[in-house]
Amino acid sequence: MILAPFLAIAVAAWAGNHLCIRAIDRRGRVGAVRWSSRVILLARTASLGWHMVSVFALGLLGLVRTLTGDLVLVDELIASAPAFGVLLWTYRLAHPIERRIRDAMMIRTLDEGRPVYAFPTPWRYVLGAARNSLAIMFVPLVLILGWSDLLDRAVPHIAWPGWLPEAGRSGAPAAIRLAGSIAIFALVPPVMTRVWDTVPIPPGELRTGLETLARAHRIRLRRFLIWRTGGSMLNGAVIGLVPWLRYIVLTDALLENLSEPEVDAVAAHEVAHVRKHHMLWLAAAVLGSALLVGEGAALGFMRAGWSDDATAWSSAGVSLVAVVLVLGIVSRRFEWQADAFAARHLSESAGGTGEDANVITVTGAHAMSAALGRVARLNGMPETRFTWRHGSIATRRRRLARLVGTRADRMPIDGRVLVVKFCTLLGLGAGLWLLIAGFAGVWPYLEG
Repeated sequence: MILAPFLAIAVAAWAGNHLCIRAIDRRGRVGAVRWSSRVILLARTASLGWHMVSVFALGLLGLVRTLTGDLVLVDELIASAPAFGVLLWTYRLAHPIERRIRDAMMIRTLDEGRPVYAFPTPWRYVLGAARNSLAIMFVPLVLILGWSDLLDRAVPHIAWPGWLPEAGRSGAPAAIRLAGSIAIFALVPPVMTRVWDTVPIPPGELRTGLETLARAHRIRLRRFLIWRTGGSMLNGAVIGLVPWLRYIVLTDALLENLSEPEVDAVAAHEVAHVRKHHMLWLAAAVLGSALLVGEGAALGFMRAGWSDDATAWSSAGVSLVAVVLVLGIVSRRFEWQADAFAARHLSESAGGTGEDANVITVTGAHAMSAALGRVARLNGMPETRFTWRHGSIATRRRRLARLVGTRADRMPIDGRVLVVKFCTLLGLGAGLWLLIAGFAGVWPYLEG
């Protein structure tokens, strides 16, 4: 009963994708590429939804434990295997579409003198997608799940000191769990640099320029890395919360296809995320929204007389919706600020004088905008496509164009981000108060 829907989703996705491939081969319909993306997205969403139903409503995890026992991580990984298998299958379905797109662009690639990579075999393509796209979420989540499982087993055997009050003993496991999760996020970057195929940028003009950029903005990191993707991805990323375990990675395709000013723009964008502490603020915003909405909803449901199970599930659902909304709203504004930071850096590098010394110049804004446009084009992504965390490339380019002539120390996005950070502190403080009040037994008093 549990596995059959996963199989049905996989077969339906194959059938829909096969129709898209036929439309491309027989009639050359470009729209079939978009339909293939929609079919794959629908399959992934359906498999995730059925996985949640299987675990929370049908007791899949309990069924697995009757066969394996309650082993650390083993039962959870087995229960997740069907959904993960469907996810990998969707990457296999995307392979023939991507190969046709690569073939169609071959003449343009040769005309422009860009490097040509051998397209991977189907299952090597799947392995690369899992390694490059899924690992950044999968590795930390598995480590946190294992830590949580170990902690659940250890808590009953912990001898708490006598001076610790009962409320403290109730809240200590949650605090330890949170501290361990933060430690995992801080220590996982070296693991990711090995999961991904990365190498240090060799000594030379590029590395010198990047190191100069980092020193100019007073950020510390371990090193700049080249992320070897076989030309399949144009991207840059910063990973790591602490300076001695922080890396900025730039993909091989990005370095080979972008001009020097565009590479500088992408690097400055990533430096902005570090300089403005975007990762810490984003984590605080997500945590604050989860606590404030989740604990507040739970208090409301309890006052309404709901059962403990109904309260727990409903508050968790409301909290998840809040986290998703806040993640998108905050993350998009941080991306806009990083774009503006890069435009400011490039404007200052151009060495303006007089009235132009402290304004965003056409050169600075255009370099960042051109980098975004080229990344979208070479990735085969329409500029109008909206993503929840980054918005659309078209919107980001329009915002950059409006920055031209703006004072570098009075950019509008900086004020908006300041408001976001203020709201984050308020939400996090209120959420922590609700959490502590729940542990301290204040809620029954509030209900009275």
